[in-house]
Amino acid sequence: MGGSKIFWFSGTGNSLYAAKVLSKELGDIPLEQITSAAPTEAAPDKGGSVGGKGEKVGFVFPSYYWNMPRAVKAFVETLKIEPETYIFAIITMGGDGHGTVGAVKRAIKAKGHKLSYGKGIKMPDNYILLYNPTNPDNCEPVLDKNDLLLKEFAGDIKAEKQSITSIPFSINSLYKNIERLDKKFTVSETCTGCGLCKKICPVGNVELVSDKPVWQHKCEHCVACISWCPAKAIEYGTKTQKRNRYHNPRIKAEELFS
Repeated sequence: MGGSKIFWFSGTGNSLYAAKVLSKELGDIPLEQITSAAPTEAAPDKGGSVGGKGEKVGFVFPSYYWNMPRAVKAFVETLKIEPETYIFAIITMGGDGHGTVGAVKRAIKAKGHKLSYGKGIKMPDNYILLYNPTNPDNCEPVLDKNDLLLKEFAGDIKAEKQSITSIPFSINSLYKNIERLDKKFTVSETCTGCGLCKKICPVGNVELVSDKPVWQHKCEHCVACISWCPAKAIEYGTKTQKRNRYHNPRIKAEELFS
């Protein structure tokens, strides 16, 4: 077992985009979606171990409320990593996600390993539930700059540089019980029943009833469902009716299917 791998978690595609750039720059390290690789009751030993001497294991995911998405945290805690692995984490963020880097560092340390490299990278804003996201038609200059920064990160990782940019705390209270806040999602008559919301949800939180989405109260608030809906039929209360729908223009929806 063992070997190099980059694990990713993404809703609007920003983190998958970052993971793809890193993979290419690092010699096409295999990519794996965290929620597809995670152990289940039916397959508790899913995936075996990763890493080993001379190997690199990375985690690329967004900062949620200055912390790790719960699905990511649970995966990191259960993943089997071989000794002497070079471990890195790249956190995508709209504001400041360096508290999340610190959270990863502590989670890796609790496993008896060391996070060697951890950085945050600012992406186009996407959290439609809180503010008006970036218009995807205007984000190419930002993504071009991010390409350069990601290539710089990849050069550091390739050289096995030891560098972590973090702050010593993260926030737990803001993310507490957020899964049940999906009660505020609604769907309008413009819904075509295409089922994209179900396919693209990374944690299987959307089911179709009479071809309409119904949320199952295990939400991560990745905003994939509302952001990718081609009919713009999904809203979150009354907050989102006039807001942009952002998803990374360099990622296709099917790349995010679990």
